[in-house]
Amino acid sequence: MKTIAFFVLLLFLITTPLFAQKEAAIWYFGYNAGLDFNSGSPIALTDGELKTNEGCATISDKDGKLLFYTDGSYVYNKNHQIMANGTGLLGNNSSTQSAIIVPKPRNPYVYYIFTVDEPTDLNTDDNQSNDRDPPNSGLNYSQVDMRLNNGLGDVLSTEKNIHLVTYNPNDSEEPKYKCSEKITAVQHGDGISFWVITHFIDKFYSFKIDTQGVNRNPVRTTTDLNIPIAGYLANAIGYLKASPNGKKIAIANNATRRTNVAGPRNQNIRNTGNVSLYDFNALTGVVSNEIRLLNNSNPYGVEFSSKTKKLYVTDNHFDSTGETITESDLIQFDLKSSNIPSSKTIIQTSASFISGALQLAIDEKIYRAGYFTSGSTRSKLSVISNPELDGTNCNYMQNAIDLKSASAQQGLPPFITSLFLYSFQYEFNCLGDSTHFYINTVEQIDSVIWDFGDGTTSTELDAYHIYQNIGDYTVTLTKIVNGETRDPIEKLVTIYETPIISTTPHKLIQCDTQDTNPTDGLSIFNLELANDAICLGNKEYEVFYYHNVGEAENDLNNTESIAPIYRNQQADEIIYAKVTQPNSSCYNMGSIILHANENISLLPDPMHACDLGEGLALFDLEQQKNKIKTELNLPSDVRLFFYSNEGDAALGQNELENQYTSASKTIFIRAENDEGCYGTGQFNLIVEPSPKIEKFEERIICEGSNLSIILDSGIKLPALTTDYTYLWSTTQTTPSIEVTEEGEYTVVVTNKSGCSETRTCNVTLSYLAKIQNVVVHDLVPANYVSIDVTNPDDYNYMIQFENGTTTVFQNSSLFINVPGGFHEFIIENKDGCGLVRRSFAVLEAAAFFTPNGDGVNDYWNLKGLNKTIYKNAKLYIFDRYGKLLKQLNPAGIGWDGNYNGHPLPSDDYWFTIQLEDDRKAKGHFSLKR
Repeated sequence: MKTIAFFVLLLFLITTPLFAQKEAAIWYFGYNAGLDFNSGSPIALTDGELKTNEGCATISDKDGKLLFYTDGSYVYNKNHQIMANGTGLLGNNSSTQSAIIVPKPRNPYVYYIFTVDEPTDLNTDDNQSNDRDPPNSGLNYSQVDMRLNNGLGDVLSTEKNIHLVTYNPNDSEEPKYKCSEKITAVQHGDGISFWVITHFIDKFYSFKIDTQGVNRNPVRTTTDLNIPIAGYLANAIGYLKASPNGKKIAIANNATRRTNVAGPRNQNIRNTGNVSLYDFNALTGVVSNEIRLLNNSNPYGVEFSSKTKKLYVTDNHFDSTGETITESDLIQFDLKSSNIPSSKTIIQTSASFISGALQLAIDEKIYRAGYFTSGSTRSKLSVISNPELDGTNCNYMQNAIDLKSASAQQGLPPFITSLFLYSFQYEFNCLGDSTHFYINTVEQIDSVIWDFGDGTTSTELDAYHIYQNIGDYTVTLTKIVNGETRDPIEKLVTIYETPIISTTPHKLIQCDTQDTNPTDGLSIFNLELANDAICLGNKEYEVFYYHNVGEAENDLNNTESIAPIYRNQQADEIIYAKVTQPNSSCYNMGSIILHANENISLLPDPMHACDLGEGLALFDLEQQKNKIKTELNLPSDVRLFFYSNEGDAALGQNELENQYTSASKTIFIRAENDEGCYGTGQFNLIVEPSPKIEKFEERIICEGSNLSIILDSGIKLPALTTDYTYLWSTTQTTPSIEVTEEGEYTVVVTNKSGCSETRTCNVTLSYLAKIQNVVVHDLVPANYVSIDVTNPDDYNYMIQFENGTTTVFQNSSLFINVPGGFHEFIIENKDGCGLVRRSFAVLEAAAFFTPNGDGVNDYWNLKGLNKTIYKNAKLYIFDRYGKLLKQLNPAGIGWDGNYNGHPLPSDDYWFTIQLEDDRKAKGHFSLKR
């Protein structure tokens, strides 16, 4: 949609031959160090506030004017003061790349600071303090709005340190580390959005930033590269960079250690790092095609040349102890070679030099941080002046840039190099517009060729093209610089149609607020409630509201629109709606009329529901709506909406769900008809107490008792049973009932508020023990007895001996070392339903007897040989030669030691017994005179 403002801007563009993209024109890094590239050559700055060994980031506007800079923890504004809310970011200045700054697409005021923390020994198993919560914060982002604080910016507290997951939260180890110290950014293939990329263990994570903000769900790419978590204190170190053309990714891993153990370093720890090169798909965010460039090294910095022809790497070397850096290499790889790893060329080896970052600048030179370990200051940077040239022709100059009184360490600020070195921009992508294509660079261009993707081309430096149809077009730019034809730059450009909207003004009707003049037509409106009607139901459109058409058309980035929650300034005020197609310059203009009706007050009766526990109840608000419409006799076209506070009700936002769980509270009503707001009001939700009862009980009826038991309703004291009604599953309605049979009985207890609870009583019939068998193992050194019953776990067991003494009750039916005699088992029902008894005999042979007539041991017999049980038993006595001396009668008193009326001498004698159950036993005893 073309407007006067558009043509004014178009005239300005035509008279401006080249757009300056100088977001990377100013650097701040190290200890108070800085560089200004606006003049074409770097000029030292010493007014910076940073004091960082490594991580840092800086951003300027497109004209090269400083906006802010950070070390990942503190944010400094253009006046070198800490920005409002600019402390406490979760980066770490000892992280290789503690931060990178990404602009919000289509918004010149909003930026995102992405930060990565540094793994510490506090989250390793080798540290004694590993029982504390891991301190590593991983990857996070914070939003900066430069419209705030008079243009000095503000880190928004509502979008600060938003965590991005780059690990498996369910793993026991990964959450301790969360992320590496690496982060980079590159322009999306759509030419509008961006990718922020990081790496952890074996995965690349690509997060998309578009006009809606940061998409927290990343594109994950699993690779063969696997950096062990066990040694992550060193393994996380090293730079990650994207190429200016957005097609390559390079990663330096300082180590691949498998331990974090502190102490002297050695060759098992040092010289384990690597460098890998990948393809990157700027449309999908996928990383692919790994090429390993270095192994068994200690790399730190990586950087691409501006035309992505060369890749440079810094690599440190240690002595044999692994303690001291002895030298450092600057290495070049030719990315146009058919065998990139074999194209490795050492540009320079510097003794006693610790290498740091490599960073491409807008002058297309690559700057190198680092310092000599002794005998030199750290106030210099080195530079690769012609990084596209082969080998030493790249013109590397050591310590060529003087930082004056400031000093560099290992870090330099990273940038989205595709923004200013290998990209072009476009605007006005609405069907019918003259789409403008322009180049972001500071290089001197001989000529260009534009291919607009629809069969037409242009050789104008700033090109304009009108597309005939909506759709996606692959646009390529080929630049000729110093007689050299550069690789084509490619972008996917989408041409949109103008949004189709309602052509008649929409009347947004609100209820007049109850202020000093409730009929003045003024109220608070939620402008977004008109979006659906204006956009004819299209949810993809974005709507911005303005006081007049001029404001709407002049606000190219839609940053000066009226806030959605708006109080009209006069009755029936007209507000203009700018309906836009996202990611495009397409828009259409509609309007709304803000009308406030006189408010109709709605005050229905309270709504009651029963307590589900902890003072909460489930309310059916849909049922309440129908009840209120009937109760208040509302017109049939009136619709009711419920809210938890008066403000939401007035604005029609955050409507409550129909099934609503709540404590007792006030609910606010908004009534609408086809015109808009009809009235407002409120009613109370009241949680009624439910009966407090014991909800479950187990009861017992004993077998054969012919007894009944009483079941009650379980009401907890001191409540009165007369305060409730009862309904038993037996259809009885009394507080208690009498039952004589087992089964499940329930009772519904209802109070005077109509709230009910159900009690369940399980009645079980408990049986006396049913004896299956008694097992006696006697006439052996360790005898035992046991009794077999049905359901043995339901009973306790005891023995009453023939002398009247007893054992204690036990759970087991097995008894060991039971003395000889005629005893009795007593089996007790655990439910207290009675006892069962069973007699048994244990045979025991006396070891000796003394038949001397003193009345003690005058006879020998088997103890426990009950005459009733063993009346047919046969017991024989023999001398040591096997001669039968006596057959005893089990019912008799025993043998008196005589044979044929004559006393036998003291000696050992033998017995044999055969019982009726076919048991046989033998043994011997002594006769003592």
